[in-house]
Amino acid sequence: MLNKPGKHGPIYHLPPLGEPPPLSVQFLGINYCDTDYSNIRKLAKITVMGFILTGQGIVKVDSHTHTARQGDVFILPAGCYHEVNADPNHPEQWSYIWLNISGNWILKMLEAYQLLPHVVTSQCGAGPLFEEAIESAIHKSVEEMQNELQIILMRIIVTLSETLRKRGEALSSAVQAIKQFLDNSILQPFDSNQLATQVGISTRQMNRLFNREVGTTIYNYVITKKMESAKLMLLDTQLTISDIGYRLGYMDPHYFSNLFQSKTGVRPSAFRKLFSKIQ
Repeated sequence: MLNKPGKHGPIYHLPPLGEPPPLSVQFLGINYCDTDYSNIRKLAKITVMGFILTGQGIVKVDSHTHTARQGDVFILPAGCYHEVNADPNHPEQWSYIWLNISGNWILKMLEAYQLLPHVVTSQCGAGPLFEEAIESAIHKSVEEMQNELQIILMRIIVTLSETLRKRGEALSSAVQAIKQFLDNSILQPFDSNQLATQVGISTRQMNRLFNREVGTTIYNYVITKKMESAKLMLLDTQLTISDIGYRLGYMDPHYFSNLFQSKTGVRPSAFRKLFSKIQ
């Protein structure tokens, strides 16, 4: 982890008592950031959730960069490159509540609730839950907090998922059809012409509509979903790297391995070896 100075704020440590629970928060706190604040994890072993209290910052997961503003929630999943920076051009100080979540179970929960592609969720109403976590850390014992933080985390996940579900219902019928097709065919090679024909619009119009409403290109959406699936298969199965690539539609294992490295910074074999140690 590479850090610049440039922040202050309380940090709360909740050491595990006995066997850590499936969703384990051992550190949480509040960052009040100077304009030069930067935090980089080249391959994070923890998942970070944050709620923006004031100001504006830039968060990056692998190659995807997002702006996080007051009232937004960001998620930085384990197994990715993380970068968090204050926006030096914003007039208001950037501050946020953060939760560091250990273990791989959180990745399975984020996948189950379809949150892994969503680095930043704007104005979802989850702020009181983050504030409740801080208040509990201040006033309650470690024993009480072990169970309470698991419940708060689940409430945050459900709140984010419900917000995104409602917003997804507001997508145009064409983009809903595109997204449903993509979500149902992650384990198959992607054919943009086939998809455009099925939806009944040109590939150019299809890409423009998807980017405008979802906030990313179809190509990036597909690659992100495939890499998320690859990570989970690396963690949860004994499939070979070649088999995982094949199941995701990549006939050439070297191409799949190179693509995985370009998106995560490490080879699939190195990812599996690293995270098998922290299961």
